[in-house]
Amino acid sequence: MNELDRNVELVRARLHRAVADVEPAPDALPTLLAAARRRRAPYRRPTFLVVAAAVVVAVFAGVAVGVQTPDPQPVSVRPGNYVAAVEDGVIASFDVATGREQGEVARITGGEVTELAGDRGRVFAAVSTPEGGRVVEVAAEGQRPLAAVRGPRALAARGGRVAYAEDDGLVVWSGGTRRVLPTPGMRVLDLALTDGGRLALLAERGGRSELLLTGPDPATVDGARAVGTGRCAPLAVTGSGQDIAALEPADCDAPGRARVATYAADSGRKLAAGAPFAMPPVPPGEVGLSVDAQGRTLVSAPGAAQWLVDGPDVLPIPLPCATPEPCTTLPATF
Repeated sequence: MNELDRNVELVRARLHRAVADVEPAPDALPTLLAAARRRRAPYRRPTFLVVAAAVVVAVFAGVAVGVQTPDPQPVSVRPGNYVAAVEDGVIASFDVATGREQGEVARITGGEVTELAGDRGRVFAAVSTPEGGRVVEVAAEGQRPLAAVRGPRALAARGGRVAYAEDDGLVVWSGGTRRVLPTPGMRVLDLALTDGGRLALLAERGGRSELLLTGPDPATVDGARAVGTGRCAPLAVTGSGQDIAALEPADCDAPGRARVATYAADSGRKLAAGAPFAMPPVPPGEVGLSVDAQGRTLVSAPGAAQWLVDGPDVLPIPLPCATPEPCTTLPATF
């Protein structure tokens, strides 16, 4: 035996010793043959694997649903929908693009709905009654009174907080805790909340409207920062993430055009001016402004028109109307 043959035999012996205690799986040969056939034939997903995968997914989904406690589900408000009060006590959802009613969200009794706000799959309604008023929270599980109020107006909800203006101050609910912020000498026309708990107030003092910003979860509005918005104050405000969106006249001297501007809630600095669009003159506080989860803005002038502002695009959209009409007299909201 030459040197090469001895080396070959040596390597073969070492390999046999290395695998001497390893027994092939019983299906090793069928598996190899099946793999060879698959390489020669077109790929077809075995039916039993598809069925088995479907069963596994179904079982997993069933277990997940069974053990999780989900957050309150949206009250018939799908992505791309908004809500509006369409008749006495009825709140319905509408498709943004077509204006078609998608279904009834809630039916509020014992008063007239005067304000709407939405947050995290819940709808909040301010209701005026002969005895005063109340704020009602609507979720998929039903509705419950949040608080009795005096002259409710300027309702806002965001980040798990709810705020509204009363005759003599602001009330903020957060985590079941109620805070009252007096507003002497000030009439709040509109208000907004940011994700971080800051308040934006469109307020009238001394016959002039201005935009004010507070710190996070304020205990008072005394130190609120006045925002430089030019010679004309905004017409409406709403929270937009950590910032504030404001509907403001495009030209103070030429009413009939507006834009949605964005302000930093911590500094009051204007971040974006927004594309101007034609809209009828509307007094401050009488037009709705809201932002959805996609960052689109709904401008709702009840009885006049609505617009969807999506970045630089401003699209007129149908008014929300019940079946049959008339259309709502309150601003709609995301």
